[in-house]
Amino acid sequence: MAATKDAKEPKEPAGASVGDASSSYRKAGPYLDASWQLSGAVVVWTLLGWWLDRKLGTSPWLLVSGSVLGMGIGFYLFFRALAAIDKKGS
Repeated sequence: MAATKDAKEPKEPAGASVGDASSSYRKAGPYLDASWQLSGAVVVWTLLGWWLDRKLGTSPWLLVSGSVLGMGIGFYLFFRALAAIDKKGS
């Protein structure tokens, strides 16, 4: 009779998959931070433009300006964060 598969192979430690997941999140952290900086800048500046448009009655010009400014600042922060990650990795 052949032995069962479970008896021959060593079992994986209970916390091994949790450690792998946390290691993956630690490695992805700087990239997630860079993407949050990009999206955060766009959202903040767009909302600021929208709010100022409502206060000043200049619709839609400050909304559009805030969106464009947010995209510019967001991309600057995004690429600066990626450059810092690249320097750390090298």
